[in-house]
Formats: sequence, C-alpha cells, structure tokens
Amino acid sequence: MQWGIKWWLGLPLTPELGVCAYCPDKALDAHHAVTCKFGGDVVARHNALRNAIFDFCKRALLNPKLEAGAGLGHERRLTRPADILIPSWSNGDKPAAIDVSITSPLKSNILSEAGVVAGAAARQTEERKHTCNDTICSELGWKCVPLVVETFGAWGRTAGQFFGELASRLVAQSHSSKTTMLNNIYGRLSLILVRANARAFNARLATTMDLLEG
Repeated sequence: MQWGIKWWLGLPLTPELGVCAYCPDKALDAHHAVTCKFGGDVVARHNALRNAIFDFCKRALLNPKLEAGAGLGHERRLTRPADILIPSWSNGDKPAAIDVSITSPLKSNILSEAGVVAGAAARQTEERKHTCNDTICSELGWKCVPLVVETFGAWGRTAGQFFGELASRLVAQSHSSKTTMLNNIYGRLSLILVRANARAFNARLATTMDLLEG
C-alpha cells in the first residue's frame, strides 16, 4: 500500500536506496521502476497483457494470430506491426493489427497535459503507433488498432472501443451479459498490470538491497 501511494505521489520508494540497481544514473522512484527497460520487466508485462487479450480473442472464435507482419511489406521490416492479428474483425473491414502498448503519464513530455487531461498519455501513444505502423499496415491490407494502457491502469479510447466489440463477440459464445464480459476483460487485464508493476518494484528493491549489503 505504501509503495502505491508513493508511486501516485511521485516519491522515492525508499529514500535511503537512492538509485536503480540497473540504471545507476536514475533515481529509484516508482515511475522509473515500472518504465525501466532493463531487467526484462517491461517486456514480460507487455507479453502478459498481449497473451491475455489473445486468449479472449480465441474464446471469441476470432482466429487470432500472434506476432504477425515481420519481414512483410515493401521495406521488409523486421518489426511486427501486429502483436495480434485478427483476420476478420468486423463486417467488410480489413484484418485488425492489434498493437499492445504500456505508457506512463509521468513521462516528462506528457506530464503537464496528463495532469489536467485524463488519458493524455494513452492518446499520445496511440498517435505515435499510427505514425509508425499505418503505412506498413496499409501495404499489408490491415488496419492498425493500438491498444494502449497507462501504467496506472487507464486504457486509451481505441482500446475501449475494441474491448466493447470483443465483449459483444464473447457474449455470443456464452450466456453472460456484455457488462459481465467487459468486467471480466478489464478485471483480468488490471490484475496482470498491477502484478507486473509490483514485480518491477520488488526486483529493483531486492537487487539494490543486495548491492548495498554486498
């Protein structure tokens, strides 16, 4: 609980530890802990969210495919524009190239706006994903669908629309209401996010303490 409060306030997790064990030039605050690119926590969190969304898509009988698009397109790019590819998303529409991303509203380039506009960080990342992926998705006949969640748990507008449609598809395969399915989707993804953030905190605290004691 204390770590969560310190994270929301932007305070150091423990003042006596000083810096991140993985990044000696970075203060060990909660924002850095959940955005640090070293140690594998960022990738593990992304993959866990992607896999959960993929599982929901499978349950909705959408025939999803993981990590699609590498080496395709005019420039034969190595990047994959689709964490999940849904061949038939809506009537007459292109296949949906789902791109899952996590961003922080405490980043310096969005902090001021995020303080007054809810979802500003997610919107900024959605725009960046369209800039990066729309061209190659168009070449492949796909539609770029960025699903962005902020580290505190708020999902972007596109994600909200996608999950709403996904819940409707899941209702067709079950006896649950759309509201229940939406709660299941957001609940499972929120739990994954919270646990992944906690692991990132713990990993850095434990490693830093080992260094200090050594």
